Parts: sequence; structure tokens; C-alpha cells
Amino acid sequence: MSEIALEAWGEHEALLLKPPRSPLTIPPPKPRTAVLFPRREGFYTELGGYLPEVRLRFETYGGLSRKRDNAVLVFHALTGSAHLAGVYDEATFQSLSPLERAFGREGWWDSLVGPGRILDPALYYVISANHLGSCYGSTGPLSLDPRTGKPYGKDFPPLTLRDLARAQARLLDHLGVEKATVIGGSLGGMVALEFALMYPERVKKLVVLAAPARHGPWARAFNHLSRQAILLDPEYRRGNPTPRGMALARGIAMMSYRAPEGFAARWQEAPEMGEAYLDYQGEKFLKRFHAESYLVLSRAMDTHDVGRGRGGVEKALRRLRNLPALFVGIDTDLLYPAWEVREAARLAGARYREIKSPHGHDAFLIETDQVEEILEAFLP
Repeated sequence: MSEIALEAWGEHEALLLKPPRSPLTIPPPKPRTAVLFPRREGFYTELGGYLPEVRLRFETYGGLSRKRDNAVLVFHALTGSAHLAGVYDEATFQSLSPLERAFGREGWWDSLVGPGRILDPALYYVISANHLGSCYGSTGPLSLDPRTGKPYGKDFPPLTLRDLARAQARLLDHLGVEKATVIGGSLGGMVALEFALMYPERVKKLVVLAAPARHGPWARAFNHLSRQAILLDPEYRRGNPTPRGMALARGIAMMSYRAPEGFAARWQEAPEMGEAYLDYQGEKFLKRFHAESYLVLSRAMDTHDVGRGRGGVEKALRRLRNLPALFVGIDTDLLYPAWEVREAARLAGARYREIKSPHGHDAFLIETDQVEEILEAFLP
């Protein structure tokens, strides 16, 4: 179990600044963008919407083997990006959008990708793409609608997690990958589950971290409050893409990402600092995310139910019984309690492991030593 001494940018801004197992790093990554659903084809969403074109921003690390059997596709969480690992050089960093620059130079799971680490680019072809609907280079509310020449904004169609999975399957086609190990945490874990159910023939192994089979009433309630903080803000109603309500939305979300044990360990003697911490996280969030993307992706998350249209959760998860799968829960996770993840593993006939941490849901991003140890026993 580790302690946070200092925090840095990351998906939930909670990456431990500590030496990785290997001091070697990967070369500075170069983000790329691919048109996966061109205008002659378009993209019809599950809920009946239409996008004339779909692009995904992505990064890759390592190369595809001659047998094309070493691909690993990593799905990020709600406000993550394609920047999984490495540190951007100055030229690349300056070429990014303001939101991408605000996300930071260092990848959100950098301590797990590199020479001698669990996702070693010498062994694996690691792929990470920004989800459809996000604001870090993939088609989303900030993108220009080819039909109008203006950003989609509030007119961006509602998505489901199955839409996100379908877009990433097309990315594998684009990269010449037939089959991959898929890994995801939080929202990314939900997309990984959907991907495995939609494309079982394309999944070599499945890893689901801190994610349930269904987005239940407790988790949906947190999303509801966060969205209300944005939607009720007069600034948002006047068209401000970064209304102050986003800071409150982030604070509400952070309360579900962390746990009482972690707050007590850090601020027992100065509890007001916990409040200041949430304010700080909210201010940072205003600089690095877009309100419409937050609304689109959080609503997509609320559609998550592997049993929808498949005869229920239990019947759906039984489809995974012939697939090597690992589910990882967190003992202090308030958002997706360990029992929820454990039950999904049982129904899927999968392995189950648990991270021990005082840091709650964010532990899959924080306790990278434990994550690495868990993955070491499963990935080879």
C-alpha cells in the first residue's frame, strides 16, 4: 500500500510521483488521428443519431509482431485521453490543443508502459485511443460538423458505450490488428466489457478494473448530481463551454473517486484542507475539459448494462466463460464497490483480484505497483 506524497496531472490527477520499477522510458510519443468512418459512410449511433464522420485520436507504443498477436488495447476512464504513456517533447506539446496541453505532458498510466514494465513496448503493441465524444482530439462536441462548418456543441448526438466500443473496433481495423488483449478501468473497463461481448473473436484476454457489469442507481446518482451542477449553471445556459458549475461537478465526482480513509490519512489534523483540495481539483478541471463532452460521456456511462438486449446481466456474462478474463476490484471503492466487481467476475467465470488501498476508486490509477503485480500473473 502506498501513500501520496505529491500529486501530478493524470486522469484523476492522482498519479504517484515515485520511481518506476525500470528507470528506462519510452521515446516521446506522437499522437495521431485517423478518419475511421469517412463521410461516404458515416456513423449511426445506437440511439438513432448520426455523425457524418468519425475520427479518433490515438497513440501507439511498440510494434505489431509478425504473427500480429501482441496487441494490447487500453481504454481510458471518463475524462482521460489517448496519452497513455511517455512524455511529450516540446514540439509535440506545443502542437496540441489547449485542452490537451492542460491535460499534461506525461501519460496517465506512464508507470506501467515502458522498458522492463508490465506493458513493455518490446513485447507488446500497446494502443490507446481517445473515446468518441471526448474533447482530446476524437470526434466530439468540439469537432466541426461537416454539414454546417460549426462545432456540434449541444447538437452532438447521445452515445452509448457500445458506440464507443464500435469506434475502437474500427481503429483496430485501421491498424491491421485482428485480435488484442483489452484492458480498461472505470468507464474504460465498461467499454472493455462491451467490446468483449460485441467482438469476442477479437479479444485475446480481457482485463476489467474497477468497473461493474451495469451502471447502477448509486453510480448514476453521482453522475446526475455532477450533470446538474453544470446544467443549472447560468453560465452554461448562456453558452459558456467552461461554466463554474464544472468545478462543482468535478468536486462531486472526486468524492466518489476517493474514500474516507484516504481523506483522514491526509487531512485528519486539518480537515479544511480536504475542502480546499476539492476546490483545487475543480479549478484544474475547468482548464482541461469541456462541458458538452462531460455531459455526453457521463450519459453514455449511464447506458451501461451488459444485459441490455442480451437476456439480462447473468446471461450476458456467461458468454465470457470461454474467454480468459480478469476482474479487479478495490477494497475501498465507493463508486463501484468490490462486491459488485467480484459478482461480475463470478458470473463471467473469470479470475478476481483486489487492490488494497485507502484511496478508493482512484486506486487503479494510484496503486500502480499492485496493478503491475496483478497483471504480471495474467498477461503472459
